Amino acid sequence: MTETTMNALVSPEGSLEILSNYEVSRLKDKSEGGLYRLFRQCALAVLNTGVETDDCKELMEAHADFDVRLVPQPRGLKLELINAPGHAFVDGEMLRAIREHLFSVLRDIVYSHSLPNSVAGFRKDNPEDLTNLVFHILRNARVLEAGRQPDLVVCWGGHSISHDEYQYSKDVGHQLGLRGLSICTGCGPGAMKGPMKGATIGHAKQRVK
Repeated sequence: MTETTMNALVSPEGSLEILSNYEVSRLKDKSEGGLYRLFRQCALAVLNTGVETDDCKELMEAHADFDVRLVPQPRGLKLELINAPGHAFVDGEMLRAIREHLFSVLRDIVYSHSLPNSVAGFRKDNPEDLTNLVFHILRNARVLEAGRQPDLVVCWGGHSISHDEYQYSKDVGHQLGLRGLSICTGCGPGAMKGPMKGATIGHAKQRVK
């Protein structure tokens, strides 16, 4: 059965930092040094949140006609999605969480590729420089805020795991959720999905919002 696709013009919820002409041109650049290919792949991954597959090649081939275009606005921009996966929408409207993640990806790609150029002596093979880069990305995304108690736990593991391993990862997430902790994973099935499921139940029991 052919999967339903949709075309949509998507706006960020709230404000999005205004991008420079240079940043927009890099996102549109389809050459090896441009960011178009990376952003397209990341956008497609976000739009397929919840899909039970860990085969990137299969996903890209299934959505070979997918495209994402930047539509500059006087104060920010919109994203035009061509042949986007239909399961990212309900009644013609994109799921709110997916829309948030889509613009978060845009923000992080632009920032992470501009920061090294502004830091004198930055080296990709230097662990300290990479740690510093990750810190700046997290701070720019407002994951790290002064005066806020850290409550984010990173859970990482394989996509193809046994049922027992999946249940264990779900139990871990449940226990963390009961303690008011939030979960961050690399997304996808298996050990990435289990902790999220468990934490959701734990948060519901403790009325964590």
